[in-house]
Amino acid sequence: MININYREDQIPIINYDNGTMAVPAVPGAGKTFIITNLVAKLLLEQKHKSGKILILTYMNSAVNNFKGRIRKILEENKIDDTNSYEVMTIHSLAVKIIKEKPEVVMLSEDFNIADDLQKSIILNECISRFRFEGGERAFRWFLKEQKDERWKEITLEAWERGFFEFAGNAISELKYKGISPDKLEEILSRGHKGMLKIILPIYKLYDRKLKQNGLLDYDDILILAEKTLSLDEGLRKKFQTRYKYIFEDECQDSNEIQGNIIKIISSENKNLVRVGDINQSITGTFSSSDPKFFKEFINSADFCYRMDMSNRSSKDILDLANTLVKYVTKEFRQEECRHALEDMQIKTVPNGMGYKENPNPEHYNINVKWYESWKIEIEQTARYVKGIKNKYPDKSIGILVPFNEQVTQVAKELRENNLTFEELGPNSLNKRKVINNIAYIIDFMLHCDDVEKLIVVLNKVFIDTDNEEEIKYFLEELKNYSTEEIIYNFEFSKLDNDLIEFKEESDIYLSFKRGIDIIKQILEYPIIRLDLLVLFIGKKLSLEKEDKAVLDYISFYIKYLVSENINMDLEDVYNLLFDVKNRVFNHIIDVVYEINGYEPEPGSITLCNYHKSKGMEWDCVFLLGLVEYNFPDNINQKFQSDKWYLKEKYKNPMAIIKSEVEAILKGSISTDYAHKTKIDSINEKIRLLYVGITRAKEMLVLSGSAYRDESDIGNKRKEQKPCIYLSRLNQHIIEKRSN
Repeated sequence: MININYREDQIPIINYDNGTMAVPAVPGAGKTFIITNLVAKLLLEQKHKSGKILILTYMNSAVNNFKGRIRKILEENKIDDTNSYEVMTIHSLAVKIIKEKPEVVMLSEDFNIADDLQKSIILNECISRFRFEGGERAFRWFLKEQKDERWKEITLEAWERGFFEFAGNAISELKYKGISPDKLEEILSRGHKGMLKIILPIYKLYDRKLKQNGLLDYDDILILAEKTLSLDEGLRKKFQTRYKYIFEDECQDSNEIQGNIIKIISSENKNLVRVGDINQSITGTFSSSDPKFFKEFINSADFCYRMDMSNRSSKDILDLANTLVKYVTKEFRQEECRHALEDMQIKTVPNGMGYKENPNPEHYNINVKWYESWKIEIEQTARYVKGIKNKYPDKSIGILVPFNEQVTQVAKELRENNLTFEELGPNSLNKRKVINNIAYIIDFMLHCDDVEKLIVVLNKVFIDTDNEEEIKYFLEELKNYSTEEIIYNFEFSKLDNDLIEFKEESDIYLSFKRGIDIIKQILEYPIIRLDLLVLFIGKKLSLEKEDKAVLDYISFYIKYLVSENINMDLEDVYNLLFDVKNRVFNHIIDVVYEINGYEPEPGSITLCNYHKSKGMEWDCVFLLGLVEYNFPDNINQKFQSDKWYLKEKYKNPMAIIKSEVEAILKGSISTDYAHKTKIDSINEKIRLLYVGITRAKEMLVLSGSAYRDESDIGNKRKEQKPCIYLSRLNQHIIEKRSN
C-alpha cells in the first residue's frame, strides 16, 4: 500500500485487524479518511477472504463519497477488486435483509419503499382527510384560546405547521413500541382520553394507504429487518457469514433498532468498527437516534482509540470549542446536562511532521457582537460579510441561524447587498425555481387573456439577460399587445426603438422567442392527466439534474392527489405549487439537494441553519441568534418543545404521547417525559453550538440581539437575554484578547 504518514492518534486505528473497535473522533479529525484507508488496507492484505467488508452510513451523499475514495485507493495500488466490499445506508441494508425472505414477515416479493418524500405526501393527505372528515373540532380543541381574530389565525397556522412533524413522530413512536393501529384502537376503545385519540384516525389511514400501495416506510423497514433476522436462523447465519467486517460511520446518529441489526449480523465474526462523535449528535429531538448507544459501545468494545487531533481550525477556535466542553462537563448548573458533551479536548496537529497543519491567522479572529434587534443583527452581519468578501475574495463564509424562517430573512438582506450566496433550505428561491416556474406557467394557462400574467412568465421563466434597462423597456412595450398577438403574431419591427437601441439578435429577444415557442407547445398540449402536463411543462424548461428529480416528485405528488380526489383541477395544482408552507415540497427540496451533498467552495458564501452545517467547514463563520430561547440552559426557561399555541396542559405534545405509550405498555408512567424532553433539548442545543463553532477554520463571529421585533424595543417583558454559553465564551474571548 502507498506509504501514508499517519498521525499518532491514527496509528492504532490503522493497525486494527480484528475485534470490536470504537473510534470516538473530534470534528475535522479525518473520520472518512481513516475508515477508507483502513478498509483499503484490509482488502489489500486479504483479511476479508472468507467474506465481504460492509460500510454503513446514514446519508446517500456519504455512500457516494466512501465508494469513490475506496475505489481511488485501490486503483492507486493497482488492485481491481470492487466485489469484496459494499457501501450502503442502514436502510438499504434493511431492505436487502427483507428482500432475501419477505415471507418470514408476511410480505410479498413485490413490496416497495415509501421514501421520506412519499411518506410526507401520504401523511400530509391523511392529516387533511382526518380534518375534513370530522376531525377539525378535535384538531382545534388543543389550541390556546385567543380573543383576537388575527391571533386565532396565527395560532391555527402555527399548529398546522407543527402538527405534521408531531403526527409523524407519534406514528414512529407507536411503530417502534410495537403498537399497531388495530391494537391502539382496541386500547383507546376502553375510554382512554389523551392526544393519542387524534393520532389514531391518522395512523389508521396512513397504515391503510401504505398497504393499499404495497409500500413500507423507513420505520417499517428497520422493524421488519430486525424481526426477519430474529425469526429466521438460516437468513441470520447467511448475513453473519457474508460480512467479515462491518464499519459504521456517524454512529452517534444510530437508534436502538439500527444498533440491534448491526449487532446481530456482526455477532459471528465479531469484527465491528463504529466511528462517531457524541458531541455532534444533533438529530435526537426530531428522530429516534440517541448518542447513549455509541457511549455504551465505547465502554464495551475490545478496543477504543480516540482521534482527538484536528487540522481544520486554528488553535484559537479549537480553544473556544474546548472551553465550551470544559464549562459544560465541569461547571454547568443543570447537572443532568453535564454529559451533553463528551469530555474530549481537541488537539492541534503537530507542526513540521509532514501533516496538513492547522490554520495560523496573524490576529485573534474571534468576536462577540450583541445588537439591539434581530433586524440590526442581520443587517450588520450582511455588512461584515460584504467587507470580508471585498478584502478576502477567496475566503469561504458560512452564516448559520437557528431556524429556516431566519434563513429566508437573512437571504433577503444578502440579496439587498448584492451578495451571491448558496442558500441551503426548503425556502431557497433558487431551489424552489422549478416549482415556481411551473406555477407561473399554469397561472397564465388559467388566465390566457391576461397579458400581465404572460409577461410574468416571460420575465421569470424565459428571458435571460443582465441588462435591466433593456428588459424593463421590452416588458413595458409588450403591455401594448394582447396575449394572442404576442404568442401568435408578434412583429419585432413594430417595437418603439426610439427610447432604447434594441436588436433582434439580442439575448432578450432570442430568449423571448424561445419562450414564446415553448408557451405555444404547452397551450396546445392536450390536458388528459395533470401529472403528465406538469412533466411536459418541466421537460420543456432547461433543468439541472436536481431540478429534474424535483419535477419527478411533483408529478408523483399530483398523480397521488388526483387518485385521492378525481375532481382535482388545474387551479388546484396552481394553488398547491404556490403554497410556500407546503411541507411536502419543502421536504422534496431538502432531500433532493442533499443526495449529492454540498461542499462550500473558496470564495463562496453559504447560508443555512445550524443543523444543516454539520459536515461542512468555512474559513469564516457567523453564528447568529445566540439567545436564551434558541439555546436554553435550564428547564425553567422557554423551550421550542413547549408549543406556545397549545393549551397549557398540552404544551409539549410529544412528551404527552410518550407518557401515554408508556402507560399503555407498562400500566403506569415511570418517566417524567416533559422534564426529559427539556433535558434532551438542552443537551442537543449545546451540541448544536459546538457543531457551529467547529465549522470555522480561521475566523468566528458569535452574535445575538435583545429584541426579536423592532416594535418591542424598550419593552422589558419582550427583551431577550444572551444565552449563557455566549456569556461564558465571551469571558474566554476577552481574556485571550487581553493577553
